[in-house]
Amino acid sequence: MIKLIAIDMDGTLLNSKKELLEETKQYFKEFHTKGTETLLVLCTGRPETGIRPYLKDLGYLEENHYIISQNGANIYESKTGKRLMDAFVDSNAIQKWIEFGKKHGISVMGAGVDYYYSFDEEPTEWMEFDVKIVNGSIKRITKEESLSTDFYKLLLLGNEEQLNEFETIIPKEWRDEFYVVRSQKYLVEVLKKGVNKAFGLEKLATALNIEPYEIAAIGDAANDIEMLEYAGLAIAMGNASEEVKAIADIVTDTNENNGVIKAIDKLIQ
Repeated sequence: MIKLIAIDMDGTLLNSKKELLEETKQYFKEFHTKGTETLLVLCTGRPETGIRPYLKDLGYLEENHYIISQNGANIYESKTGKRLMDAFVDSNAIQKWIEFGKKHGISVMGAGVDYYYSFDEEPTEWMEFDVKIVNGSIKRITKEESLSTDFYKLLLLGNEEQLNEFETIIPKEWRDEFYVVRSQKYLVEVLKKGVNKAFGLEKLATALNIEPYEIAAIGDAANDIEMLEYAGLAIAMGNASEEVKAIADIVTDTNENNGVIKAIDKLIQ
């Protein structure tokens, strides 16, 4: 029996306009009232501010549901907002990334507990673009201040061509020292080594005494791969990258055509 289904948001639960389909809203609300034992856990790279606007429509404010955010670096309760787990990247160790990004014309932000932090004098266009998507706020931070600030991750932003080139010059030893993932065409994320969606999912599953074979995961992108590999059943969206489809046990429909709820229906029949 599947006891927990981990669900990515962007490109998976949300359509291309970053919206919940009406069928999804209705399905989730009804799911919670049926007394089904299976847990539906959002597992996303978004911060709490970028998840909050969807919770009411999903029925996640009526009672507590577990949410894995910040690409696996945080777990919290949907109704109370109580943080159950945090995994911060080393504030000293990331300074080299900040300087490296600036040197190569890449926008660099830090994702903190309550804010996004700009290491530039003024937020760049790419910073504002990303923060708007997740309903966040940006604050300017100095190097000295950053050394004593908790960051879930660094975000390196630029256009697709810029980041394609930037990824080729990231020192290999840095990739070994941190978890580095291209989560969007315009975004590379840097987290503490070993921290990814699978890390957060394993922490939650262990606390709930749920084994990997009792878990299904649904995703579409590179930052979902570890989560899909950890789960006993890996489900790729119809719109997923070929890399993700290649490791999936099942490929469901797309995020524009109720792929998530179609997959869940098959699992709990």
